[in-house]
Amino acid sequence: MYSLITNNAELHHSVKSGEYIEGSALDVLIRVRSLVHSGSIVLTHTLCGNLRPNHQPFRSVIVDEIQGPVDLDSLSVIESAVNVYQSSPLITPDELDDGRRNDYAYIDAELMRESLKHYGLMKGENLCNASSLLVKEV
Repeated sequence: MYSLITNNAELHHSVKSGEYIEGSALDVLIRVRSLVHSGSIVLTHTLCGNLRPNHQPFRSVIVDEIQGPVDLDSLSVIESAVNVYQSSPLITPDELDDGRRNDYAYIDAELMRESLKHYGLMKGENLCNASSLLVKEV
């Protein structure tokens, strides 16, 4: 069963199947690692968007939740991502004001949009509210 593991509450409410992690992006990766140790397979890149940990408080990963032997490719990918996050300063969603939190949540959702469509996890077309984005006037 395909499932989205995320700390992005707004994105979590927009998908058919998933698990919401209240915490940091590192907490999401640690949960995914736990699932991989139980046999789940990582389906999306764990460092999607190539954003540094201190520039993205949200992390979302799609896994195929199955029980079985450990998939070594998934284990390698998730361990690498955990190491990147453990060796970097982190920002967490609760450290941000509402405007910035909404911006980061929107970026995370957009990075996941095509994968969510591909795996049939989207409830509808709207993932996050773009109207709440901060716009810097010039």
